[in-house]
Amino acid sequence: MKIWNQNSKDQNSVIDNFLSGEDIVLDQELFLYDIEASIAHAHELEHINILNKSETKKIITALKKLAKLFQSNKFKLTAKYEDCHSAIEDYLTKELGNIGKKIHTGRSRNDQVIVAMRLYVRAKLDEMQALNLKIAQSFFDKALQHSADSMPGYTHLQRAVPSTWGLWFGAFAESFLDNIDLLSNTQSWMNINPLGTAAGYGVNLPIKRELSTKELGFKRKQLNSLYVQNSRGKFELELLGSLKQPMLDVRKFAWDMSIFLSQEFNLLRIASKYTTGSSIMPNKSNPDVIEIMRANYAVIAGHYAELENLISLPSGYHRDLQLTKRSLIYSMHCAAKTLYLLPDLIKSIKVDVQRSNEFIDKDMLMTDQAYELVQSGVPFREAYVKVKTLKNNKLTPQSASRKHSSSGSAYNLDLKTLNRRLQKLTQSK
Repeated sequence: MKIWNQNSKDQNSVIDNFLSGEDIVLDQELFLYDIEASIAHAHELEHINILNKSETKKIITALKKLAKLFQSNKFKLTAKYEDCHSAIEDYLTKELGNIGKKIHTGRSRNDQVIVAMRLYVRAKLDEMQALNLKIAQSFFDKALQHSADSMPGYTHLQRAVPSTWGLWFGAFAESFLDNIDLLSNTQSWMNINPLGTAAGYGVNLPIKRELSTKELGFKRKQLNSLYVQNSRGKFELELLGSLKQPMLDVRKFAWDMSIFLSQEFNLLRIASKYTTGSSIMPNKSNPDVIEIMRANYAVIAGHYAELENLISLPSGYHRDLQLTKRSLIYSMHCAAKTLYLLPDLIKSIKVDVQRSNEFIDKDMLMTDQAYELVQSGVPFREAYVKVKTLKNNKLTPQSASRKHSSSGSAYNLDLKTLNRRLQKLTQSK
């Protein structure tokens, strides 16, 4: 339903459905944010005498009523509406008549969509940071628990040097803390107000955009009206880039888990609820949850590529930009449902310490042997050749000296430093 040309004889349901796309489904996410922005916009219209105090009060009361109806599922956003913006305006018009028709003064659906998306993103990034913090805490707890437990260290998937499970778990803990910083910076970068820029060229009304900026909690207004439209897709692309980072970590973690859970390695166990059996092979226990977690990075990377190609457009608004909403919301859902499962999965991990020790052979100690010679004054390159040639088998994993290990390495994890950062973020959130 197009409320601006309801009487048009040229309306075609097939074309209308094509143009609306998935908006009705996606706008379920944006409905309440559009109401929030509409309330702020009503205050702006009152400030320039488009609405009087009584009219403003009636509009805001109706909008708050609609929000409650939507939350209680008594107002449903269905296909009879083109989108949430049309549905809200239609409701106000039916409730308030000509007063309701005034709400669209000084704005376009273009800035309506963008401001609702900005409010949605801001809220979702709060949730995303909280999830990353839980994950970081879970990895840190495991790092603390297994700080001294031996683990075979690999490069090129070949045995390299002795390591610890504390190093492995701690690596992911620190990475997810970095993800929080990135998400927070992205949130700050996007926390600017586009409302009042209309379709990219402003309006011939003295709208005080500072009012909605303050009321909606944005740090500043996005100034240039054309840039607001040009930034649509650009901001979403940066957001998807920040979502890709924790999902990259998930993919790497999932790859490691797939290897360490295999019968050939058998170094780790996870709770059975994260595995499934085979439809044909009774002996199988497949880490399906981990594999889908790994695959979900590709989903977000696909949306990123979709969005990157979508926004290759001239300046100003184009209907192509409608699809940016889809890429962002679906990516947010995919990342959220993946990350949500991680903390408890991590907590369920059991390390087979005995088998881990069995994987550490004498050849993996050659680097330690070289550094023992270095500490006695032998140049490193000579020590390297000597150890490689002689293969001194006297050194054992237990006798290898670790007292000079560098900060952040397997035998000097410095978890106190990592914990301080973790606690600081916990307190700030």
